[in-house]
Amino acid sequence: MKVFYLSSSAFSDNQINLLHHFPKEYEITYGVIIPNKNSNYSEKELADYCNQHHIKLVPFPLKYRFRDPRLLLTYYKIITTVKKANPDVIFVANFDQLYLNILLLLLDKKRTIIAMHDVINHSKTAFNRLTTLGKKVLINRFEKFLTYSQPQANLLKEIFNKKEVYCIPLPLIGFGKLPDLKKKEGITFLFFGNILHYKGLDLLLEAVSRLGIKYQNFRLLIAGRCLNWEQQYKPLILNKDQVSAHIGFIENHQIPSYFAEADYIVLPYRDTTQSGPLMIAYNYNVPILASNAAGFNEFFESGTSGYMFDLNKPNDLDRLLEEAILRNPSDYLNLKEKQAEYTNEHFAMSKLVQSYQHMFDDVAEHGPRKKIKYETSQ
Repeated sequence: MKVFYLSSSAFSDNQINLLHHFPKEYEITYGVIIPNKNSNYSEKELADYCNQHHIKLVPFPLKYRFRDPRLLLTYYKIITTVKKANPDVIFVANFDQLYLNILLLLLDKKRTIIAMHDVINHSKTAFNRLTTLGKKVLINRFEKFLTYSQPQANLLKEIFNKKEVYCIPLPLIGFGKLPDLKKKEGITFLFFGNILHYKGLDLLLEAVSRLGIKYQNFRLLIAGRCLNWEQQYKPLILNKDQVSAHIGFIENHQIPSYFAEADYIVLPYRDTTQSGPLMIAYNYNVPILASNAAGFNEFFESGTSGYMFDLNKPNDLDRLLEEAILRNPSDYLNLKEKQAEYTNEHFAMSKLVQSYQHMFDDVAEHGPRKKIKYETSQ
């Protein structure tokens, strides 16, 4: 079976942990749109991965920013490349670019699966109207969709009940082995990834400032890109000795070092659908402190994955951080063991790949549709 897997390098951290696990009868062509700035992966990194695993790479480097109309020719080239390949299945990981999505309408809807991370945008999403319009273009045209969480699948079915919706979670995300680092004294909390309003870093910084008055044996490590760091977040740091911020693009080879330093990753999200940092934490067996945002419930078991705080209770994040600071070392090791067991049970790669195979086979056959549900929990 020939599958053309079209995506953006923004999602390549998911895909390079997945694509090489497909059996040989699935001939994967990996088409990757690479932005001219801030690409998560370089063309060389992607080529090295594909060469190592005998996957055909078709890169589409962009000369201009996504919303520049001069990219229409490049986007049209992408469509013609996909059609020329004549695949049995076309898989498109949507990243809300209106011009591209309009041209995607030229693809055969019977053979195309549209993957959506977010059916509805997060709070305060940049260019909200344009990205929402980009989603509507695809949803109105295509029939088959993949979401990465059951609530998003339910939402898509609820709004557009004639659509066929598959649901498969993100794979574990890794960037190589953890380095052997000497741990610093005290507890290290990690906030990792692009810093956006919905991810709640401001809530975390405020909690850290309050706890810093009472405790000195902890620190917060922040690593990620941010467009408004100086104006919005930096002023919230009251004790600079307890907060270490690495703001900017984090190279892939640097990521394991941050998780090696961390005792906990903190995800104080106001809302979420899925979370890349969550899947990195599971991959590296780092306990998780998360909000009770609805999107986490499907992939999180309190007391096993880590612990949750209530967004609706004032200063409940303070409680969660304080408990982590005071946690007995033996209890912490027990938590890591339980998380490792949970990860092995719920995110086995063999089960994940099988779900993709069922989906691809189902679409390629053009026959009666059998719904595939990937069970992540009981």
